[in-house]
Amino acid sequence: MYKTMSVHQLYLSASILVDRGYDYQTKHSWVHTQMKIKQMFLLLATPLFLAACDRDRIPNICEDTPQFCVDLHADSWCKFERTALIRARKQQATLISDANDYDLLLKVSAYHDCLDPLLAIEYTRRKERKTDKVDAVYHAKAAIDQLAVDTKDSDYPELLLWHWRHEGSQQAKARFIELAERPEMQTPDLQNSLAELLMLRDRTRAAQALHTALSLYNKSDIINSDIVANLLTLAINQKRYQDAWVWTRVLSNLDHQENIDASRLDVYAHFTEAEQQALQQQADRILEQLKQGRYPVPSPI
Repeated sequence: MYKTMSVHQLYLSASILVDRGYDYQTKHSWVHTQMKIKQMFLLLATPLFLAACDRDRIPNICEDTPQFCVDLHADSWCKFERTALIRARKQQATLISDANDYDLLLKVSAYHDCLDPLLAIEYTRRKERKTDKVDAVYHAKAAIDQLAVDTKDSDYPELLLWHWRHEGSQQAKARFIELAERPEMQTPDLQNSLAELLMLRDRTRAAQALHTALSLYNKSDIINSDIVANLLTLAINQKRYQDAWVWTRVLSNLDHQENIDASRLDVYAHFTEAEQQALQQQADRILEQLKQGRYPVPSPI
């Protein structure tokens, strides 16, 4: 029964078991009955959830569908990467899509990069441990190469970026830039990547993409500080030192990996105390807009 009954059907069954023939008289009795229904629902649904979790366990996946675990090493090294790769293989087989191809590409690359340095380890015992890692790295590299061939004509933005960054495909780079206005490109990270491709050839469009990236964040989202760092770089390169001062202060308030020395701007321009107060107000306003997810959408070029 648990294999064929949906969650909705389970809830209805629980409702019938508890509620049939009940005449609600008070709000308290209605709430009490609803609690009984939910308890019954959990009792009925638990075997389903446990069965689903059990089927998703890696040993069971490998036993039921060994093709997802083939050519992988056996011991506990790189366990996280191995598990992620198996799940990605299963997901890609369940639903073939560009998104799943990209996820699989990332997972097999992470698996390869985790195992590869281990090949330098000299095993004094059980040489087969090293042998199965050598085989696994070889097969992982072959899988990466095959995925690269299979996805070379895809218009999926993340795949285009991958082909540009890992294979130097000018065609993929140009196609990524062409897709700038597509709905699927409207994410902060993709707009930041677009800006980085445009910074040398079209600084105006690059700035537009960076401001667009900031406008796409929602309230309390974690801001990718690289976007602000790129705005700071553009401002300095274009000698817009007031803007650079503002973005320096914004960046110093974000979780940025590199240390920011605000005093270095004094080399380029010196601002009076009154000017600094006005610029600080701008920085504070931007920080509040980012915090509230209300950074203004830039006007079209």
